[in-house]
Amino acid sequence: MTSKPSGMVDHLNAEQWGKLSPLMMHHGHFAPGDIVSHRGDLLDHSLLLLDGLVARKVPRGQRARSTVVALQFPGEFVDLHAFPLKKLDHDVVSLTGTSVARIAHDDLHHLLNGDVELARKLWLMTLVDASIHRHWVMRNSAMRALARVANFLCEYDARMTAAYAGERDSLPFSLRQSDIADATGLTSVHVSRTLRDLREHGCCSVSGGQLAIHDRAGLHKMGMFDAAYLYMPQSGTAL
Repeated sequence: MTSKPSGMVDHLNAEQWGKLSPLMMHHGHFAPGDIVSHRGDLLDHSLLLLDGLVARKVPRGQRARSTVVALQFPGEFVDLHAFPLKKLDHDVVSLTGTSVARIAHDDLHHLLNGDVELARKLWLMTLVDASIHRHWVMRNSAMRALARVANFLCEYDARMTAAYAGERDSLPFSLRQSDIADATGLTSVHVSRTLRDLREHGCCSVSGGQLAIHDRAGLHKMGMFDAAYLYMPQSGTAL
């Protein structure tokens, strides 16, 4: 693997990517609903998402349903924290058709032992995951439904912009209303009403697998969105 995807891996400079990429092998494709990494399995590798969306999902008791606790976008490691932990406390599930690259933990261990700065950059990426998780906790506990969904869509827009290296007014959007509901702690019916309200306010609309942003500033205001917690590489806020 030679070409570097956009997204969180932009925290790595060309030299760092040049050291990491030869160790990464194409791992394959996953269909929507496939489990990419199983909760509790012993892992000897970590995966970099190249295309598509995956979710971290935690089972709810003995029920078949699970809760979405995080999303990962192209250019992000989906389970880098498995390097020290070895096991995950959640499933990593493909939400769309996805492709991933694999790096063995043994290779990563030898590489990082000789490159403290690269180790710090990969640690940074896990810290950004933690920052996003804290924001999700705040959003789902303190925001009303309209602001909550607007904020979620603002984050989706920002992370897709980073993943595909450019702001667009129409983005591929394969998430179902039930996925948004799981991610925001709402019901699908409530999400449907909220999406209608956002459309009627002229902020955005979701239709035909696309998220159309009609008024980005208005959507940000509606969602009280501040992207600082995302620590985007191009924003100048990288550690």
